[in-house]
Amino acid sequence: MAFTMGFSTSNKDIGMTKNVICGSLESDSTSRLHVSSSSKVIEVTASDMNDNDNDNGIQIREEESAKEKSNMILNDIISGERDMPQWYYDEYQEELYDDEEEDDDPTALDPETLGKWTPDDLEGRLEYEWDPSKHDDPNILDPKFEHLQESEIPLDEEGVELGYDPIFGHSNPFDYRTIINPQDSYMIDDQTRNDDMVTPTFPPKDIEIELNDGITKFRKSLKIIETHIDPYLDIEVPTHTAKWYGYPEQSNYPTKTGKRQYENYFTDPEKRTNFDAMTPHRARKRAIELARAKNNEWLPEGASVAFHNARTDAFTRHGLTVGSLLPGPIDDAIASKITPALDILGNVVDLLEIIDNTIFRFHYHGLIKNKAGMAAWTQTLIEDCGLECTGVVFETGWRKRDPGYDGGDKWFGPY
Repeated sequence: MAFTMGFSTSNKDIGMTKNVICGSLESDSTSRLHVSSSSKVIEVTASDMNDNDNDNGIQIREEESAKEKSNMILNDIISGERDMPQWYYDEYQEELYDDEEEDDDPTALDPETLGKWTPDDLEGRLEYEWDPSKHDDPNILDPKFEHLQESEIPLDEEGVELGYDPIFGHSNPFDYRTIINPQDSYMIDDQTRNDDMVTPTFPPKDIEIELNDGITKFRKSLKIIETHIDPYLDIEVPTHTAKWYGYPEQSNYPTKTGKRQYENYFTDPEKRTNFDAMTPHRARKRAIELARAKNNEWLPEGASVAFHNARTDAFTRHGLTVGSLLPGPIDDAIASKITPALDILGNVVDLLEIIDNTIFRFHYHGLIKNKAGMAAWTQTLIEDCGLECTGVVFETGWRKRDPGYDGGDKWFGPY
């Protein structure tokens, strides 16, 4: 038997070129299949091809035979023809349930109803979800019990409540909701017990009855708080406390009418800023201006001017200049000696006053963030001029920030 075949190949990928390859195969098992091309020669013997086919066929037949045997064994077990030990049924045998058989357990869950929400699920409330408009406040302390007073809460050495944190608040388990005289068991409590339901401990008119009553009253008069060790906190906590139910979360602010509608008692309604008519960007900018300004629409007219005047009245009243931009006396001889330092500083400062020939006041025009460093450098420059300098004061007036570096907003308000 002889045949020829042709396909394409190359040095890299099959099918990239169109080199025609021819080969011949003889009928005997010792002949070889010769495939030649310009790149390589492939030799495959016919016996190799037959051996691979035989191995694959045997493996497939063995798998099919094992599957048939396993099915036969399972069928024999189900039909009862093959007996198996008890551990097989306990470990592997699955219970068969009849679909028509109903479960008699009333507490069993129906899997068909799981994961399905209905409007009825939203109507009910949990214990802590009480409605203030329909129910009484459950957080009010019951007057029939005596609770721990705030003056009786333990304090530390500094007089501060134990466990109090200024950020997180109270954490002491002994607080005003701790019950001092809890209710006894309903079988022995004076308000709920029924002597006809239980066998009396002592015969009638026994002297032990009066003695036990006296001991009980004495025990309650001690007002000892019953405690236990909490397994999670690992601290001593009171056993009887008034339960805290909390309050519903406030979803919105209460509606205000009349004069309290805007909480602004100084600005006339027609002069009020209408933020609703502004774009979000402009409304934010305007809000920043009003927040940073002293004389804004939340204050009466003239309040800001009076505030700033009160801050500067002391200078004119006591004849002071430090802290203001008011000029003072300047010694020309000393001013001429510090000319090299003034030339270096340039227009960043203006000399305002020389106090006691050693203190120099300047009007500073530079950045606020560099104010302290520039003052120290200026003192060094003055000392390099051969003068004694005990202090340099940079005055900036009402300017407290650098408008050009404050988020790019040039508006900085009247400080």
